[in-house]
Amino acid sequence: MATGQQRSGGCLCNAVRFEIAVPEAVFSICHCGMCRKWSAGPLMAVQCPGAPIFTNQEGLAWYQGTDWAQRGFCARCGSSLFWRLAETPDAMTIVSAESFDSADDFKLGRHIYVDAQPERYDFGDDRPRVTEAELLAELGIAPGGK
Repeated sequence: MATGQQRSGGCLCNAVRFEIAVPEAVFSICHCGMCRKWSAGPLMAVQCPGAPIFTNQEGLAWYQGTDWAQRGFCARCGSSLFWRLAETPDAMTIVSAESFDSADDFKLGRHIYVDAQPERYDFGDDRPRVTEAELLAELGIAPGGK
């Protein structure tokens, strides 16, 4: 599918199905401790403007992991699907790259939260590396999440 178009996706059991605009076929790899615990490894995800349009949300649940962010998942099959800012949930959605029906054309853009990456693994690419402080500043979030 071409860049800048609506893409569809969903969870493992299809109790959550969605469409969302993907401006660029680029994903980031997040190494923060919460993403690693939530997805059982580094999370590969795509930043999308706006909120998904749900064609099925029977299994959709949200977890308020911090004061400022929420994680969306399927309460039936457990698939990790979305991340969004709590105060402006419709402004931006980070979508798990593997939840899209087709992700073959996605390219790695950067690594985020690299200062939280454990030493037990390493990616051998030359993509940019962004620290927690740099990413929070980019998102307009003060240190400590306020």
